[in-house]
Amino acid sequence: MTVVVMNVMRVAAVAVAVALLAGAPAAGAAERVVALTPFTANTLASVGFQPVGVGHVLGGADRFSSRLAGVPRLPMAHPNGPNMEQLARLRPDLVLSTPTWRRGAEAMRRLGPRVVESEPRTVAGVPAETRRIGQLVGKRRTAERVARRQERAIAAATSGIRRHPRVLLVLGVGRTPYAFMPDSWGGDVVRRAGGRLLTDGLSAPDGFARISDEVIVARNPDIIIAVPHGRSEDIGRMRRYLEANPAWRTTKAARTGNVHVSIGGSLLEPWPDVGRIIRDVRTKYLGT
Repeated sequence: MTVVVMNVMRVAAVAVAVALLAGAPAAGAAERVVALTPFTANTLASVGFQPVGVGHVLGGADRFSSRLAGVPRLPMAHPNGPNMEQLARLRPDLVLSTPTWRRGAEAMRRLGPRVVESEPRTVAGVPAETRRIGQLVGKRRTAERVARRQERAIAAATSGIRRHPRVLLVLGVGRTPYAFMPDSWGGDVVRRAGGRLLTDGLSAPDGFARISDEVIVARNPDIIIAVPHGRSEDIGRMRRYLEANPAWRTTKAARTGNVHVSIGGSLLEPWPDVGRIIRDVRTKYLGT
């Protein structure tokens, strides 16, 4: 009888070990997760966890992982985020949210799930947030491997920078420009890529400082990177306006053909593949 019990215990131990190696969720980990941002959705996909729903902002370009094909999309609306009835139907036990949707957090919690804000503000925060998400869903080991790859990719993408052009990274909301501050996602990406942001004297609590065309001209950047923000049907028109903005024509950037427009959201909000984004900024815009 003792031998039989010992054999059963060995089998159980082997099964647990196999489950851990396979990346099975740990006891107590969230099982039904809704990810409200592309960062959290793609991070879940990268660690081998399938969410039951992902947020989708109309008017924004998406780069969802192919592993998320078929996952229900939740339309998002300011200021509260998802439609609560649609969210309730997914029966999540965890919602990965962001400060953008903080006003809707209490309504989400009343539905039962835990609500966790998960959004790195800087490049350095990406691997740490990957590890955190992996812990929440019981994919700690896989997340650790992904985070280490991200760290290596960031190090490679930021090495060998030989020049530091003067850059204004501008968010275009209609025809109103806002400067990305160094503590914004896009601002940190550009700094990591070798750009010197011309934001001295500006301040903003949310990472974006309103700036006039006159100030842009006075600062005379070597490079202007403009990021249009608005409805998807308006992005093309906004892009054409920003590329040929007559108010900037006397800047060095305009005179040397260095007014660039970035669409696709890579500079507007965090993404897990930040090493690739930094390389793209260096090659497409900065030449560093």
